[in-house]
Amino acid sequence: MEMEEAAPALAVVDARFCAADAASLAVAKTLSMSGSDFAVTDAATGALVLRVDGVLFSLRRRCVLVDADRRPVLTVQESALLLNTRWKVFRGDSTRRRDLMFTVVKPSVIPLRMATKVSVFLASNDAEQACDFRITGSYHDGACAVSLGDSDTVIAKIDRRFSVVSALLGKNTYTVTVNPGIDYAFIVALVVILDEMYYQR
Repeated sequence: MEMEEAAPALAVVDARFCAADAASLAVAKTLSMSGSDFAVTDAATGALVLRVDGVLFSLRRRCVLVDADRRPVLTVQESALLLNTRWKVFRGDSTRRRDLMFTVVKPSVIPLRMATKVSVFLASNDAEQACDFRITGSYHDGACAVSLGDSDTVIAKIDRRFSVVSALLGKNTYTVTVNPGIDYAFIVALVVILDEMYYQR
């Protein structure tokens, strides 16, 4: 699936995460007590861009995405009622309803080993009749795309690097390409949720 050159600029989390040029990131899961820690680096320079820190001793699976200065950007939390099919993302280190930014939903009857089809709804989209973004492709085969709604407008590509060692350790590495003007913190949050959905079922 080809990246769309004309995809519009879009800041879901914050405009400071929208680069003028296409962003190429490496998202690597690191061994940790929580099992949900990631380091996000610039694929070209190796510079740390973001981190994801898992939260220990939580009733729900939760992690916090922080910037290079360790300031909380957003919190990702699994829904208590719909285990591993619905995840909510909040602003900063909050989990209050008023700070909800978007929700990520996977149909419970479709395992991610088959064709991947995950819907993303912005907080303002209460009815959830039509998704604001969609993740499609095949997570199992290592290639997914993020599109605007149900359109063919691709705003990011997510490729999973597979190896026997990484599979045994649950230590995945993703290559993420984000279109110019698209919020890469938003895309990183989607990568983390996909990883949680697939490996923590």
